[in-house]
Amino acid sequence: MASVILQNVKKVYEDGFVAVHGINLEVKDKEFVVLVGPSGCGKSTTLRMIAGLEDITEGTIRIDERVVNDVAPKDRDIAMVFQNYALYPHMTVYDNMAFGLTLRKFPKKEVDARVREAAAILGLDNYLDKKPKVLSGGQRQRVAVGRAIVRKPKVFLFDEPLSNLDAKLRVQMRMEISKLHRNLGATMIYVTHDQTEAMTMGERIVLMKDGVVQQIDTPLKIYDRPVNKFTAGFIGTPAMNFLDGRIIGRKSVGFKETGDGLSFTVPAAMQKLLNPFSGKNMTMGVRPENIYLKSRSAGIKRPLTLRANVEAVEPMGNETYLYFSTRKDGSQHVARVRSSEGFAVGKPVNLLFDLEKAHFFDSVTEMAVLQTGTKR
Repeated sequence: MASVILQNVKKVYEDGFVAVHGINLEVKDKEFVVLVGPSGCGKSTTLRMIAGLEDITEGTIRIDERVVNDVAPKDRDIAMVFQNYALYPHMTVYDNMAFGLTLRKFPKKEVDARVREAAAILGLDNYLDKKPKVLSGGQRQRVAVGRAIVRKPKVFLFDEPLSNLDAKLRVQMRMEISKLHRNLGATMIYVTHDQTEAMTMGERIVLMKDGVVQQIDTPLKIYDRPVNKFTAGFIGTPAMNFLDGRIIGRKSVGFKETGDGLSFTVPAAMQKLLNPFSGKNMTMGVRPENIYLKSRSAGIKRPLTLRANVEAVEPMGNETYLYFSTRKDGSQHVARVRSSEGFAVGKPVNLLFDLEKAHFFDSVTEMAVLQTGTKR
């Protein structure tokens, strides 16, 4: 396997549209890295540039220390798995998996050995003589992955491979691809728009927006210490709640929400960090799991108590998403609470915000005030 290094890689199309703005990324040997972001953020374009399916405008791409800017896709020693399975319907599973090796004139014995080895890894032993039309979506995706495995490439590239599967199959295939990574010890770069896939599969996440990398880090660090408002809002389900306001006071620093909203003194640990922003507009972020019903407030050191109106309730089984408003302007927020609690749409409820776990973002730059090194 091999490392993949992108240095100031930029993609500009003929009409002047900049799809990727100078990305710098090092994927280590045997690492599983996920590129994630909303549609149009440049993640698939970046993957296609690594594969050689898109020319780069500026910068350098290295695979296993070799500059591949002008190397044809077939000579980069990579294998790509697409969203579309792209299986030949008239061929058996065996022939679909063997096709690439046969074109490269590999010896028949080696082709057979590689196909059967991949089939064993993916649980396709009993389907080698079947044609794609009799397979389920998950089985077809495994065949597509098997076609990549038999090549024994230096790098595996996945371009939203689970998008066509139903929810249950996506969960199953997430586990299978993660297990495959562990078993093969392979370098893998995986593209998805689904932040749940990114959080559960990646050793590191590359979060992109509008062709610009927002943050590169482990899933938990991105979740706990987002560097900007976009990252904080994109990672996490349900999304982080945001309240606009400004920092007030100096000796005792507080936050006052815009209009007739909340007003409170920030916890001691945040006083020194927020003091330089006194008088400036700021956005406070609170994750839904850090908002509690008052009856479940045990252990919270600095809660903010408020009375809210329940706007909607989404039972999820062991928990419930509670949508509520605290203001007359209709602004809505969400909390993740225990399903056993009693609440109903249209009824008031007493909630607590855990201020020790609040995030603060500059309203102009949207950069986080509390970053690495801050305990939460």
